[in-house]
Amino acid sequence: MAVGGLVERARAVLGGAELVDDLTFSGRAEVARVRRPDGTTVIVKAPARPEALRRETEALLTFPPDTRPALLASGEGLLVIEDLGLGPSLADVLVGSDPQLAERALEAWARTLGSALRATTRPGRPEPPDDLAPGLAAFEELAAELGAPVPAGVAEEAQALAQSLAAPTVWLALCPSDTCPDNNRLLPDGSVRLFDFENAGWRSAASEAAYCRVPFCTCWCVNRLPEGLTARMEQAFLDAFGLAGEDLGPFGAAVDRAAAAYTLSTFEWFRRFVHDDRPVGPPGRAVITGRRYVYARLVAMAAWPDRSPALAELAAGVADRLIARWPAAAVMPLYPAFR
Repeated sequence: MAVGGLVERARAVLGGAELVDDLTFSGRAEVARVRRPDGTTVIVKAPARPEALRRETEALLTFPPDTRPALLASGEGLLVIEDLGLGPSLADVLVGSDPQLAERALEAWARTLGSALRATTRPGRPEPPDDLAPGLAAFEELAAELGAPVPAGVAEEAQALAQSLAAPTVWLALCPSDTCPDNNRLLPDGSVRLFDFENAGWRSAASEAAYCRVPFCTCWCVNRLPEGLTARMEQAFLDAFGLAGEDLGPFGAAVDRAAAAYTLSTFEWFRRFVHDDRPVGPPGRAVITGRRYVYARLVAMAAWPDRSPALAELAAGVADRLIARWPAAAVMPLYPAFR
């Protein structure tokens, strides 16, 4: 039993527990659905790191009740969390076959994210952002391999991006940090609950809004959305977040910077998929291959020359040479639900 120790600890907290499903999918945490003595089921989760346990607990106690599952108990290094049932995640819907359901779910997800952040927003200084240097180095290495020139100023612009993410902001919020399409549950009433908060932290809300503008910044589940849907997702987020008027311009600029920073911070990981063009994501569920994923991110960064001109020029040059070598990389398919 892979989670036998987890179930034993759950028995100590709950006064009894029987394993229903092993839900562990990574080394970041052990997760299981267990049945309590009264016959009801709950989720028990034991993050691998104490810091992750602290962050998960803070998020479950801080986000509004209608945006996350309830925290029912804790102890023995684990959390007992409300079981949201066997319904689909946003990822399940996107790789499904119902376009209307997928569109509603995307907008509901964006509203839930905006609502969660609005309830926690305050002025303050964010936690230190991810180091962008390894990603920039991988970016430059791919440029060299493809024969794309590296413009002067890219290192300075990457440093400026990192500094902007670390600067005090009026939009400091507790951010889930990993709001990918598979970290949520779509409920029968059409609402969405977010989960998996082991990396939650106090960052600019723009860093989460970027997941709406460039779906989905760090996730494997990336395909093309129908025209106009991304804008509706972002508007759903903004409406729920309560942002309008003169604040939209500065916030939008911060979202662009956050999206560019995500492209850099994840580049070291995703570039490894380019040469053999492996699927990005879990076996049997990945909807995109490495070259298409990287090309899509490069095109997005190239579209922001007014924010980071040298990085935009580098992205455009690498993108051009990538499709010159592998033309099929430019063909980004729609999510299966919209095909």
